[in-house]
Amino acid sequence: MGEEIASRLLQRKGYRIIARNFTSYWGEIDIVALEPETKTLVFVEVRLRKNSDFGHPLETIDSRKVERIKKTALLFLEKNPTNWESVRFDVIVILGEEVIHIPNAF
Repeated sequence: MGEEIASRLLQRKGYRIIARNFTSYWGEIDIVALEPETKTLVFVEVRLRKNSDFGHPLETIDSRKVERIKKTALLFLEKNPTNWESVRFDVIVILGEEVIHIPNAF
């Protein structure tokens, strides 16, 4: 459900969804999107929580998770050799009814 909400948000902002749930040995990237205006390939991690009773969703993204996402992104780039102007890692946090898009999160 969170990935669907995040995908719709990105599409409203003009992004084109390239892939969802891209999986590798190291893990999964929730959404891969193209920001056409800047020709940036964006790897998006989605975090969904009903509330912050057990901490903020951003607290669940530690350095080990970041490394796994980066390794998976490298594999995606190897399998999809296209000339992007740049690559970026974003996070979309869905906390209750609030949806927050954080570009260049790591």
